[in-house]
Amino acid sequence: MKAFLLFLIVFCLVFADEKTNETKKYSLDECIAYAMEHSPVLAKQNLTVMNQKLQTVIEQAVFDFKLNGGYTQRAQAGTGDTSVTLSKEFENGFDVKSWVSTVRENGVGVTSSYVAVQVSKSILGGGRAAEVRYNMDASMLDEISTYNTWNRARRKLAQDVKVAYYGIIQAQQSLLVKERALKNAEHTLALTKEREKPLDIMTAQIRIPENELAVNTAKRAILNGLDSLKELIGMEVTEPFDITGDFDYQVKDQDLKKDMEFAQDNLETFINNRLERRKLTMQEEIYDNKTIPDVKLSATHYKYGDGDGFNFNGREEQVIALNFTWNLGRNAELARLQTSRNKLESNQHDYFILQQELKTSVIGYHRRLLESADAVRLQESICDFQKRKEELYKDKWENGEIDILELVRTQTDLENANVALIEKKIAYLQLLANYEYTVGRM
Repeated sequence: MKAFLLFLIVFCLVFADEKTNETKKYSLDECIAYAMEHSPVLAKQNLTVMNQKLQTVIEQAVFDFKLNGGYTQRAQAGTGDTSVTLSKEFENGFDVKSWVSTVRENGVGVTSSYVAVQVSKSILGGGRAAEVRYNMDASMLDEISTYNTWNRARRKLAQDVKVAYYGIIQAQQSLLVKERALKNAEHTLALTKEREKPLDIMTAQIRIPENELAVNTAKRAILNGLDSLKELIGMEVTEPFDITGDFDYQVKDQDLKKDMEFAQDNLETFINNRLERRKLTMQEEIYDNKTIPDVKLSATHYKYGDGDGFNFNGREEQVIALNFTWNLGRNAELARLQTSRNKLESNQHDYFILQQELKTSVIGYHRRLLESADAVRLQESICDFQKRKEELYKDKWENGEIDILELVRTQTDLENANVALIEKKIAYLQLLANYEYTVGRM
């Protein structure tokens, strides 16, 4: 009983060790999920998104409170001036500033002081306030645009993984066909040896190394494809890796009108174009405002100290100021305004170009998908005919009606037809992945 338990424990340990050493096989969805987490390309794009978020924080910091202070000592007069200012800009163009100023004489103390509060607002033009708001709003739009670019990179990565994954499946399926061809060649050689026909034997023998070469080539293609896929998804190339090889060929119908409408509403390139248009529109408004005078109204309230000491019990004073600034000629402002309008027009041309490129790509992919699906259907018919032909020729050869060369030629045609069928199915799936990426549904 003890010996049996010991044997059972050892068996379980060995079996567990073998299970541990098995190479994990990844499905297509698992490969895409791994790529989303480990791809260095996406990691770099993530940093770009983070940097743009930080840039928005920098632009918003313009509206933070600002505290300034200073002290000036006049040696000959024996006085020292102290001032402290607290100011803040607001997005609506208001500026608020408050400051305290004191004068001290050596050995006497504070001889004069006052506190002031000022509120100002641009009532015409307002170029400075508009530019400050633009920098912040433009950075926020750039943040959205950068995120869209990141999302496009994710979709492109998923598409590339799909195409690479299907390429490996094609090599694996081709390997199965070639291995079957090798077994058929070995079986044919055994039959020819029974008939003791030297020419047939020699012909069958030649088929074996030819098929072995084809098997080795297919195996190499699989290994190279796995390495390329590992590199793409961010996995260490030397790490053990394999795929499940799930292969589900299905023809899908496309609604071109709905897909193109969906693409124009959701594709990152179209969204970013519209975001850029908003930025350019804001720029145009800024330059348009700069062609007119800047007029700024401010109101300041002063509260003075009363004689010696640090107090504000003295007189009060209110000051209303109207500042007027205008560049004569306005040549630079007018040129910038026209430049901004030209950029807006260029943006509209870009949008039309994007529409044309989208329509050309979508229609082109749709035609190729129809052709590819039809090619698969026709190739399946060819494979059926070749299979029936191979069976007929095998019967004729076994009955001695034909020599082995004709049978071998027929078997080769069948093998090539099966390989071509796999290639056409994979080509359809890869085209479908490209189509779905182009319209933004992947």
